[in-house]
Amino acid sequence: MEPLLRIRGLRKEFGGIVALQGIDFSIKSNYIKAIIGPNGAGKTTIFNIISGIYFPSKGYVWFKEERIDNLTPHEITARGISRTFQNVQVFNNMSVLENVMVGCHSWTESGFFSCIFKTRKNRKEEKRIYSKAMQLLEFVGLSEKKSLFPSSLTFHQQRLVEIARALATDPELLLLDEPVAGLNTKETIRMGELICRIKERGISVLLVEHDMDLVMDVSQEIVVLNSGKVIAEGTPREIQNDEKVIATYLGE
Repeated sequence: MEPLLRIRGLRKEFGGIVALQGIDFSIKSNYIKAIIGPNGAGKTTIFNIISGIYFPSKGYVWFKEERIDNLTPHEITARGISRTFQNVQVFNNMSVLENVMVGCHSWTESGFFSCIFKTRKNRKEEKRIYSKAMQLLEFVGLSEKKSLFPSSLTFHQQRLVEIARALATDPELLLLDEPVAGLNTKETIRMGELICRIKERGISVLLVEHDMDLVMDVSQEIVVLNSGKVIAEGTPREIQNDEKVIATYLGE
């Protein structure tokens, strides 16, 4: 079976600074893979290239056998890739429900005319969007918070809103950028459970995270970066026993 996402020879330069140097890895369908490494290793840069925020200096990214490294973020989302960010990004002037409904609009078909004049097609689509958003809020455990504004939620709950909105785009691949940063132990455990339930929905998850307990618990494979290079790749057990990883990242 062909990988869902393939990265080959990825290089990214910012002026004279080389952030990524020949990155190669892939992720399968219905899979959880983590990218770990010290700060500045290039983890978020990879996410920014996959999601179309950056174009690579060299190298290629394929998704479902289509090259996507030359596409815009909107085009990439439409093809089935969604993401969250290190810093939670929610719309504080919208309700929790409206935040998730925004994600649904990536697959809607109503045009400008039908939206303005509230045609039958538009009304039917709005019902679908509402139903989808409510299902996702139920999935992440926030259905009772639907009418609140994100600013009244805990930090953990705001992350859940962001994840629900990302899922609303109907992705086949979800990029999670440090989803448990700032969370306590109980919240981290719940986030790990949610990530596994996302996989159960047939969605692959590519995870950037510093919490090693979470990474080892939920990941099927791990890629280790250091100074913009892949220094190891394998199962959690293989990574835990890799001498190079122990020396450069996990610590003696």
